[in-house]
Amino acid sequence: MQAIESENLILYQTDLRGQWPQAAARAFAARLPYARRLALGSSSAAAHASLAGTALALHALAPLLGRRVHPGEILFVQGAKPRLAPPAALAAGEARLAIDFSISHTGHWVACAALARGRVGLDLEIGSDERIAEWVLREALLKASGEGLRALHEVQDLTVHEGRVRWRGETWQVRRPREFVGASACIVCSREPAAFESTALSLVELFVT
Repeated sequence: MQAIESENLILYQTDLRGQWPQAAARAFAARLPYARRLALGSSSAAAHASLAGTALALHALAPLLGRRVHPGEILFVQGAKPRLAPPAALAAGEARLAIDFSISHTGHWVACAALARGRVGLDLEIGSDERIAEWVLREALLKASGEGLRALHEVQDLTVHEGRVRWRGETWQVRRPREFVGASACIVCSREPAAFESTALSLVELFVT
């Protein structure tokens, strides 16, 4: 199928409170690469959050690629954020889109933001005071840039003006979603999206990919 060049920033989220869909989650996990299955082998809350994040990524990427995305197409590299398979494994049109995505979870919230032809970072943290709001901005920016926490000392004094922040000579778009009650959220991306799409999935819907 022809890749869809969506100009939108896409966010999928879920609330882990409630009955965990054990059978559906187990079937979904069985489709993951072997190393990833091993990493998520426990039934801990952290393992549930990580598995939910992977499922949300498939949902978020599908409208950008115009097709279903399979678990094996997401690569997990230690020390880096997850990414799609190398361009050689994708159709030519899909590779050209340079799709990026970012997963985050805190408490009972899990979410994934995705963007075509740009870079995106998402961070969630429990709490809503000014200190937390500043932290999620820094984390989201570092995720979007791909730098990670090794560059944390460079993002101590950020000023957001009209939904934008300047860092390392680039202008980054800043959005603070309000969907996460009791938590702070921030999405930073390298370009201005045409629109913002936010979708909440129940636990029952989560693993239907």
